[in-house]
Amino acid sequence: MFFSLIVPTLGRVEELRNLLLSLSQQSLRTFEVIIVDQNGDDRLAPVVAEFNDRLSILHLRSSIRKCNHARNLGASRAGGNILAFPDDDCAYTKDILKTVNRTFSGVRSPEFITGSVITHEGHTGRSGRWKAEETVIDTHTVWTCLIEFNFFIRRHAFNAVGGFDENIGPGTPFGSAEGQDLALRLLKKGFSGLYLPDLRIIHPDKPVSLNIARAYSYGAGMGRVMRNNHLNPGTVLTFMLRPIGGSAFYLLKGNIPFFRYYAMTFLGRVRGYLSLCTGMTAETSPTTG
Repeated sequence: MFFSLIVPTLGRVEELRNLLLSLSQQSLRTFEVIIVDQNGDDRLAPVVAEFNDRLSILHLRSSIRKCNHARNLGASRAGGNILAFPDDDCAYTKDILKTVNRTFSGVRSPEFITGSVITHEGHTGRSGRWKAEETVIDTHTVWTCLIEFNFFIRRHAFNAVGGFDENIGPGTPFGSAEGQDLALRLLKKGFSGLYLPDLRIIHPDKPVSLNIARAYSYGAGMGRVMRNNHLNPGTVLTFMLRPIGGSAFYLLKGNIPFFRYYAMTFLGRVRGYLSLCTGMTAETSPTTG
């Protein structure tokens, strides 16, 4: 199979170089790289030139700084029958494309595949969300078994649901869950998905001090996606209550940064879920009080 790896990027140079280096070391070579450059300058030109003789790279420019717009733009120029959307600060393990290719080539294979995350040190990170067993993706497991940068989709399925929703994701007030939204729309169309625990992509584990600044926006994204896709009340309640439990636990321990992180996550999820009722749009920045 032929893969199109679509990389939206903004403000990162060395991280993108590391990603391209990992791609140049893949055991399966049937892929192209589409870089969607949202920078206002030419900082990436030397990096692209460095790898042009090792990788098939298409370097696109976009003045619109929305991650999902960049993903859709890249997909519109893709030549592959499998699409993937690595972050500009992740790295591919050597055999990941080979594993995905083998899975998609099997009998009764799914339309999309996802996997887990490890840090550069080989750890699973703080979230502990990744299941140890192979799991079918449904409206509940989509929240615990999927991340956008480890998401491989058959092109015809991606096109059938219209790609990513450009009103959510990084660059909007609803800063997360765009992968879950896409997967939920794929499931609604009758496409199937599979989580493979050994399908690991390397990604840095951001410190809590950075996550606090994004917790509200990320929570708002999740809340809006749950509401947009009419998830059952049990699933909604489960993921609304979890950050309440986390904030209470860390408050009792006196860990204020973690308490703030979970509290802002909860407030964001509530605001995002209610956004369709209150008229909040992607152009309306949420307030944190």
